[in-house]
Amino acid sequence: MDDLAPRDPDSPSRVFDMETLRSLVALADLGSLALASGRIGRTQAALSQQMRRLEERAGQPLFSRDSRRLVLTEAGQLMLGYARRILALNDEARQALRRTGVSGEVRFGSSQDFGETWLPPVLAQFRKAFPAVRIEVRIDGGTRSVEAVEAGQLDVALALGLGERGDCERIGQLPLVWIAHKDFAWDGRESLPLALFTAPCRFRNRGTAALDGAGIGWNIALTSPSLYGVWAAVNAGLGVTVRTPEGLLPGLEIVNGKFGLPDLGSVDVTLYFGKGPRSPAVESLAGLLRDRLGHRIDDLESSLPKRTAPRRPRSRRPAAVVSA
Repeated sequence: MDDLAPRDPDSPSRVFDMETLRSLVALADLGSLALASGRIGRTQAALSQQMRRLEERAGQPLFSRDSRRLVLTEAGQLMLGYARRILALNDEARQALRRTGVSGEVRFGSSQDFGETWLPPVLAQFRKAFPAVRIEVRIDGGTRSVEAVEAGQLDVALALGLGERGDCERIGQLPLVWIAHKDFAWDGRESLPLALFTAPCRFRNRGTAALDGAGIGWNIALTSPSLYGVWAAVNAGLGVTVRTPEGLLPGLEIVNGKFGLPDLGSVDVTLYFGKGPRSPAVESLAGLLRDRLGHRIDDLESSLPKRTAPRRPRSRRPAAVVSA
C-alpha cells in the first residue's frame, strides 16, 4: 500500500463503503490476506485494492509498512473500532427491517455435531432477530434429519457427510479427524480401541476403512446412538473416535499425527430443503446458517495445523474387529 498525500477532509470521497469495512474487520480478525479473502469471497489482489481505497478515504496509512505481518497503525486501530460499530448498526437496522415482515413457523433439524456448542447461540440470534417466527428444532443424526425433510416433517436440515446427494446445498467442508483424551496412550502394538456411533454411521465406516487400508488393527470399545455417549467414552480414555473438530471438548485433542493414524479427508457441510417454495421464515434461517457456518468453517481451518503425512506406529497388526 503506497504512501498517500492528505486530502480535503470534507471531500465526498471520504464516505466509507460498507463492504470495504467488512474486509477491514476480516483482515484484523484473521491476520492475513489469504484467510480474509477466503472469508469475504474476494481475491487477495482485490482485497489489497480495497484497503488502498480505504486509506485514500481515510487520508492516512492504516497499515504499518515495517512488518511482514498485517499490523494496524494507530489510525488503523481507530478505523477498525468505528468499522465494527458501523457494521453492527447496519446489521441491526437490516434485521429490524427484515423481522417486521417475517412470521410463521420453521421446522429445523440438525446433526448432533452442531447441537451442543455451535447451534444454541445461532438459534438465540435468530429468535432475537425474528421474534414472530416460531421455530421447532430436532437434533438427530444427519441421515434421519434429511429423511424427515423428504417426508415433509422438517422444512430444512443441517447435516454432515451427505454432500453426494444431488438435492443438497453445500456450505463448505470440515476436516474429519481422530480425537482422543490428552492422556490416552497407544503405541501401535495392540489394536486401537474405538468409541463410535452405533452402525450405520458414515464417520464410523470412514474410520474403520482407513485403518484397514493402513493395516492398523482396531477394536470397538464402545458404541452409542448419541454423540454425548461417544464424547463421554472418549473423555474417560476408553478409546479414539472419528469426528470433525466442531465442538471439541476441553481435555480432548486431535491425535492424527500423535499416533500416526491415516488421514480421513473432509466432509461436506450441507443444507437440505423441503420440496416446493420456501417461506420467508425458512429463507431467513437458512441465510443466518450460511453466514455463521461460513465464518465458523474459516475459523476452524485457520486454527488447525496443516496436514502432514502420518507417521507409522512402531508396530502394525493385521486389522481385526472385536464386537462391543
